[in-house]
Amino acid sequence: MSSPAHLPPAHVAFLVNSLCVGGAEKQVVSLLNGLHHPRLETSLLSLKRDDALLPQLDAARVTRGITHLGVTRGLEWGAVRRLARHLDAQAVDVLLCTNMYALAYGALARWASRRRHHVRLVEVYHTTLPGSQKDALQMRLAGPLVAQADLLVYVCQAQATHWRAQGLRARREAVIHNGIDVDRFTDRWSPAQKAGLRQRHGLGAQDYLVGLCAVMRPEKAHGDLLQALARLDREGLRVHALLIGDGPERAAIEQQIEALGLRERVRITGYVDDVRPLVAACDAMVIASRTVETFSIAALEAMALARPMVMSDIGGAREQVRHGDNGLLFPPGNIAALADQLRRLAEPRLRRRMGERARERVVEEFELGRMVRRYGDALTALADRGGPG
Repeated sequence: MSSPAHLPPAHVAFLVNSLCVGGAEKQVVSLLNGLHHPRLETSLLSLKRDDALLPQLDAARVTRGITHLGVTRGLEWGAVRRLARHLDAQAVDVLLCTNMYALAYGALARWASRRRHHVRLVEVYHTTLPGSQKDALQMRLAGPLVAQADLLVYVCQAQATHWRAQGLRARREAVIHNGIDVDRFTDRWSPAQKAGLRQRHGLGAQDYLVGLCAVMRPEKAHGDLLQALARLDREGLRVHALLIGDGPERAAIEQQIEALGLRERVRITGYVDDVRPLVAACDAMVIASRTVETFSIAALEAMALARPMVMSDIGGAREQVRHGDNGLLFPPGNIAALADQLRRLAEPRLRRRMGERARERVVEEFELGRMVRRYGDALTALADRGGPG
């Protein structure tokens, strides 16, 4: 949909919890970097100050500036008022909130704003299965908030189907799959460079190496991969793992590595600014998450780098991975099934074939430009309709 040329630019304010390292936050950064729409001006507001992803943001594209609202925890009315003042002073037309925490602030700030009848509210939701009892309780309370949204964006069809069955409704809804820059995520590293990367982590060029790239939080289930490796080790299949990232569960993961006798098999990189060469140095990538995961950007990045995914079958995994064609799926939490899929990918020719098809899938369906165009059309159409309704 194209907007009338004579209409003035619309101001879209993006509201996030923070710019920490996470899939939803990466999606916002990618969208802002790619959203070169002549009808849209943008600003970015973060509730909490965590700017880990800020270096990846092209600040020149955020034409109306970047603001921190100074939230430390929970719901702070001072931050709500600051956000409401931003809506008024910057004449915001559309407030796009990422996930439910931001939506709570956005809905309250719109209510407190003098421009409440002119600001459109968008919720982009990235969760299917909640990761904790607290998350589940918040979801039960979220219905009235979502009902105030002028547009609810799901990031995959499976998620939309799930939450519609639960009765979640907004004024309008859309499914817009996450997308990535496939040119940036192209494998341009030579075999010698990959061997050098492996060597620096004490791994051989011929080792069968699987990677897991995720913040070390409980829902990412790093321990499931470790248990699968120990199971394969007992069967005589030597599989090595590179855990790319860091996080609050690192000490517990290190203890489990020791307890399972995997010290010689598993390496942890810690936080890395650019994960691409490390992913490219792996033979396959794993996502073992049991909850929260909905349409993994980490999976798309690995697939674009021509790495086959071994992925827990939750959220929109089946919309990314065609089992047996461009990757493999397993029931979340099923250690034996995860080990079985890793055993299948011990064959190099199968890994290469699946990896090639994985990249083809991302290029054809989940390229960044496709996502950006759909958001651009949706946001301009929403702004052109005027106030809420």
